Amino acid sequence: MLQVCRNLVLSLMIFTASFSLASDNPEEITIGVIPGGNPTQIKKQGVALAQELQEIIKIKTNIYISKDYNTLIEAMKEKKVDFAFLTALTFVYAEKTAQAKVLLKKVYQEPYYYAALVTLSNSKIDRLIDLKGKRIAYVDSKSTSGYLYPKAHLKKMNFLDTDFKQVVYSGNHSQSVKMLEEGKVDAIAVFSDDAKGNAGAWTKFGSLDKKKYKILWVSEPVPSDPFTVRQEFYDKYPNTAHQVMVGIIDIFEKPENKEKYVDILGSKTLMPATSRQYDPVRDVIKNLNIQIN
Repeated sequence: MLQVCRNLVLSLMIFTASFSLASDNPEEITIGVIPGGNPTQIKKQGVALAQELQEIIKIKTNIYISKDYNTLIEAMKEKKVDFAFLTALTFVYAEKTAQAKVLLKKVYQEPYYYAALVTLSNSKIDRLIDLKGKRIAYVDSKSTSGYLYPKAHLKKMNFLDTDFKQVVYSGNHSQSVKMLEEGKVDAIAVFSDDAKGNAGAWTKFGSLDKKKYKILWVSEPVPSDPFTVRQEFYDKYPNTAHQVMVGIIDIFEKPENKEKYVDILGSKTLMPATSRQYDPVRDVIKNLNIQIN
């Protein structure tokens, strides 16, 4: 199994805005973000989001941009990150290993999204069975739509990694789309915004007309990506956690911000969430015999 170099994000970065302190709150907070899309845009939007949130809560606010999914979980575990935008699968890992507590979840068309297996329209791949002997790109082993759900479905079809000519991990959805367009892989596992595969990573990050893509499969609904907090932080600073949650909702609800933070929030709105809403993800993990420790 070949690992593709994650050359879009080479290191961890912390960006800090100017601040004023509130005596009954922590001196500062750090919000973690996974670079699932364009890293340059996520950096820019992250700094702007930190500044705007800081003005609301009056607490120094940092943005921690992780190079991959695992690194963000570890940062939360090591208390380098207090809050984090996670994927559904990353949350399940972080809940168990880093005591993450879900606060909000993103809402797209519905409070969930989908996974898809995609190829180019001129490809000779018409059915999933045609993937045998071909090259496939997953996003990350802890990506829900870019790995977990597609992997589980292919397992049901008795696909093994050895059935593919090559299996690679791109690091993020935009890089997977780029690899497909450049002919480096024959198919990709990425997110879809709807059950019919009308829009998704390929329409958001692709440089080709959406008619140039062929959707081979779309999953059952996937619980939307959550916004989380460390349980220890929540127990110690419940008012701060509430202020951050409400502040982010308020920021996102401003019409002028709908596109401003699209690479971080990437949805139509945000809503409260509970851990039990991610039970479908836990079921898929169980079916794949994935151990979380």
